[in-house]
Amino acid sequence: MTMTKRCVALLFFFALGIGSDRVLAQSATTSAAFCDKDIRPAILAFCHDLADLQTQVNKNVAEGDLSGDFNKLDLSQPQAAVDFITAVANQMNGQTAAQSAAQGLVGWLNQQRTDQQLGAGASATGTTSLVSKAGGSQLISLAVDSGGLTRSVNGTTATLGTNADQIFRTVTNHNPNCLIYVNCTSLGWFEDTVLNKLSLSAGFSLAQQSTATTASSGLAAGPASGAVSSVAIPAGAGRLANIGAKFEVRNKFDPHQQAFQNKWKDLVDGNAELKVALKTIGDQTELIKSTLQKDAPQLDDDALYQAAKSDKSGVALDNYFSAYFAAALQKVEADASLPANVVNVLQSRATYHDLWNTMLDAAAGTLFTLQYTFNQPLNQPKTHDFTVVYAYSFKAMGAVTANGGFSLYDGALPVGAQYGRMHYGQISAEYDQNLSAKTSSLQEQLTLAAYWQYQPQPSVLNIAAGTVAPGTNIPIPNGTQEFVGTAGSLWVAQGKLTIKGAGGIDIPLGVSWSNKTDLLQGSKVGAQVGISYDLSSLSSYFGGGSQ
Repeated sequence: MTMTKRCVALLFFFALGIGSDRVLAQSATTSAAFCDKDIRPAILAFCHDLADLQTQVNKNVAEGDLSGDFNKLDLSQPQAAVDFITAVANQMNGQTAAQSAAQGLVGWLNQQRTDQQLGAGASATGTTSLVSKAGGSQLISLAVDSGGLTRSVNGTTATLGTNADQIFRTVTNHNPNCLIYVNCTSLGWFEDTVLNKLSLSAGFSLAQQSTATTASSGLAAGPASGAVSSVAIPAGAGRLANIGAKFEVRNKFDPHQQAFQNKWKDLVDGNAELKVALKTIGDQTELIKSTLQKDAPQLDDDALYQAAKSDKSGVALDNYFSAYFAAALQKVEADASLPANVVNVLQSRATYHDLWNTMLDAAAGTLFTLQYTFNQPLNQPKTHDFTVVYAYSFKAMGAVTANGGFSLYDGALPVGAQYGRMHYGQISAEYDQNLSAKTSSLQEQLTLAAYWQYQPQPSVLNIAAGTVAPGTNIPIPNGTQEFVGTAGSLWVAQGKLTIKGAGGIDIPLGVSWSNKTDLLQGSKVGAQVGISYDLSSLSSYFGGGSQ
């Protein structure tokens, strides 16, 4: 077999799971219930090997037939080096070196992405985005936008977004960045198939007051005929404007089918960068193997076997191995080069994962996302907004995102309402292109977007109780609804420049034109400005433990 074919074969086996830490971890969870939730880094990293050994011992396999299993757990043996790196990554020097390296890479990768939606959606009163993106924040994001695109009422909106899986890992003390730089044990089917693909967001209108209706016995001044039974009073300086959920659906593919294998081979066959990353991982791991073989104490196979024999649940085996690992770590830490070598391996792993995921995305297809938003616009009926998001990346030539959706009025319509449940339907598209070189500390992203919305009826305005009727001093006692604006097509075009900082800060600056808005007739030219912060780079401050 030629060197090229051997490299392709190696890469393909990595893709199928032999080199994929997550797949390895998942395959072990079925027989490793006693260790896959253990908070000790050594037990988590070696869980699948410990589970295999305990299973063999429970089947009364003789100690002499388990030499291969012992070697995987013996730190003085080469087979244990890979899991040792994973275990020590979050334990050595208070996690800071490993996490610093990983988080620096996370920030760089986020600068290159054009698919993240961090701010408010197009229908919010204050937004800089005309099109919903296919992706969301990796951990937590906070965005403040000022302006408006489809609505007449401009404002300032703060949007808080999160990925359900990553916030779940943070709350349960499992490192939210584990997939990027260390092995990651799956927490189950629900996490993999639902939480990992689910993004959540909530938007708050900061410049608009919320109101509450309260009973009233009359006016402080004015004729008695103006007395009302209830009035609307300010209830707060800010109000919840919308909440949303986004579920990412990828094109289905099967890595066991010949069509996928052929495409994968085409992608990796000539990828020198991926081959270099794999070679670097191997070379740097060899340095750590040498340290372990020189300094790590040999595992007492008989004592480990007896621990597994004494307790079929695996608890005794875990406790013995954890004590052995701690004693061995104290000895190998005397080698001053070990921390730097561990960090180098982690950086190479992260590079490999990035390249692998990039090519896997290309082989598997483009992003396809379903989005739902519950909207509470100021003085207008609440709505349920449904959006389908399709994104296709041309790599160096940029990315295209397309939206199709519709909006329904919430709940039962008021008695006598002259409009149906349908609020509007819309189609929109956006082109994004990074303008800066990847090595630049500041990234500029150009966005060109167009939006079309059709309303079968004019917009509905809720006039609150206690509001004075226009041109009179007569308060409206129970509130009312009025048609405002016009039905038909709403067209919006936008150009935007987003400045992306290395620390996760994005500043969008946009200019837009529309033929009308939801409430007002006549064309409108407006400006949008915002700032968002992706808190993924601060994951260590949110209590993410080692996994």
